[in-house]
Amino acid sequence: MKILWKGNIFNPTGIATANRETVKALLKRGHKIQVADIWHSGFDFNKNLHDLNKAIDVNKEDTTTIFADYPQHWREGVGKLIGCFVHEGTKLHPGWAERLNIAEKNIVPSKATKNLFKWNGVETPIEVVPYGVNPDLYKPGTKKDANDEFIFLSVNSWTLQPNDRKGIALTIKAFDEEFKDEQDVKLLLKVSTFWRKIELADTVAAIREILGHDNPNILVNVEYLPEEKIATFYKNSDCFVMPTRGESFGLTAINAMACGLPIIITKDPNSGHMDFCRGKDSVLWIDAPKMEQADPQFFAKGNMQPVPDLDCLKKQMRYAFENRKEMKEKALEVSKDIRENWTWDKTAEKFEEAIK
Repeated sequence: MKILWKGNIFNPTGIATANRETVKALLKRGHKIQVADIWHSGFDFNKNLHDLNKAIDVNKEDTTTIFADYPQHWREGVGKLIGCFVHEGTKLHPGWAERLNIAEKNIVPSKATKNLFKWNGVETPIEVVPYGVNPDLYKPGTKKDANDEFIFLSVNSWTLQPNDRKGIALTIKAFDEEFKDEQDVKLLLKVSTFWRKIELADTVAAIREILGHDNPNILVNVEYLPEEKIATFYKNSDCFVMPTRGESFGLTAINAMACGLPIIITKDPNSGHMDFCRGKDSVLWIDAPKMEQADPQFFAKGNMQPVPDLDCLKKQMRYAFENRKEMKEKALEVSKDIRENWTWDKTAEKFEEAIK
């Protein structure tokens, strides 16, 4: 199969990561792929991928175009047109549904994204093809001694704003209030924002502004790192924390589960992570009794997203800390399922079937 993939794969965002890993897995299945991506970066994960920008011989008879970018940028497709766009919450921006309807089919990573599209007027067929993990990279590390310090981990983007969708500010506040007098527990923030370079000093200042004081047990890394290095953060931690306000899928959460970490995450029926978190004993849920307008900088008016409860988050962090051994055993069992049944190879297989 010849595939013209129109969407970014050369940057560190979650969308680009999903595109990149899907493309790599499709290449392993023997397909010819040309990527149309304006981002040509020097990030380590792009080694051996720049040749994908070289043209292949495409025509209407044997080519499928994958639109994996924001709908307003969909143009110049060849052959069969397939949408591969993701978004969160309950509302699409005006005009997006009309653009999504030019595709013969839309492929989405979760039931939540499928519902979002259907609620907002997407009439073409919508098929769920879940994202995956790299089981060779994201796997449990050496089990730590029970007397080692306990590390809560958050790996996500952060704009340094208090209402950030990933809930970093809420994580910081919950950790400080619950564990500020304890020295054997840490919070590690692996944060960055691709479209806005943020320095370590800016992040430290933002944490100080949230808390009103410094907390030496909150550790921060803002560097762009190869995935092999990021995977070590998961393997050396004890619990993953993600009070998110909405996910189309939740790659960092599933990576954590593959590494054998219990996770604390928002209970939200409109988020994609529910597909792989629901029914898992290693998941501790954060209640979200209220909904509010999502950040207007990125989301349409009327897009309602959950507000994770601070007290519930603190309670679940305390439970994970005090039941470390039990939660680790459950998480290791879940890791087996994730690493066997939620892989990029399976994503590519289902993606190929959806196209055909």
